Amino acid sequence: MLKKEELIKLLEEAVKTEESAIPLYTKHISSTLFLSDLPLEKRKRIHEILQILNEQSSGHAITFRQMINNIERDVRDVYE
Repeated sequence: MLKKEELIKLLEEAVKTEESAIPLYTKHISSTLFLSDLPLEKRKRIHEILQILNEQSSGHAITFRQMINNIERDVRDVYE
């Protein structure tokens, strides 16, 4: 069980990860791909997958923010 404050803190950390770490990792991987000697088709496919990851990451951040808002408004103080 988690208290409201603890759960909000965990969700805020998840938002930070989704908004900063994931884009940073995908940027570095993209830069590495640019310099790699992988075949063009493989580099394109990896780039497509990284774009999907970035888009999904943005969606996750939105979902986590909505969860935070809902929890802040909730009268409960303990979550299972």
